[in-house]
Amino acid sequence: MSLRDKFRPAPTLAADPQAETRASHALNGQRGRGTWSAAPRAGKAAARVLKPLIPQGSMGLNELKRRWAEIAGDSFARCAPEKLAAGTLTLRAPGALAPFLQQQAPLLIERLKVAGAKIKSVKIEQRATQLPRTSNVRSLKRPLTASEESALSQALRPVDDPNLKSALMRLGRALKQG
Repeated sequence: MSLRDKFRPAPTLAADPQAETRASHALNGQRGRGTWSAAPRAGKAAARVLKPLIPQGSMGLNELKRRWAEIAGDSFARCAPEKLAAGTLTLRAPGALAPFLQQQAPLLIERLKVAGAKIKSVKIEQRATQLPRTSNVRSLKRPLTASEESALSQALRPVDDPNLKSALMRLGRALKQG
């Protein structure tokens, strides 16, 4: 047998039209029950429902710094986020606290994912943290004299709201101070 004959299609035999019908009837009689498809997975269904509600963009470093206390919780309050690159968050923590935080890193990653940040790992650097200042109001250079204080009070007597009056008193003292 030559190579050409080997790859040539085989001659077709004349098909019996009744044979196909008999085969179809035989197969229909042997078929079992139809299969039921499995129920969809709950996670997939929940993701389909929640996907439009979750913002698509990830949380950036500035947003993370702003919301750090509410996201991280009390155990991570003394550390501060410093850098976020390629899914790795770098934290600045005091030396004594760093081993504890390293052990709690998986919990922090879960909290960050729930908050919307795409964080894969946490890197902790042992350095002193600078706590934010509690107030941005500086103290007065010199106290006002009694006459200046009474003149300021007299000018603000028509103001009824105590919070507004207090704010105006501070402003007046700062302006009079020079």
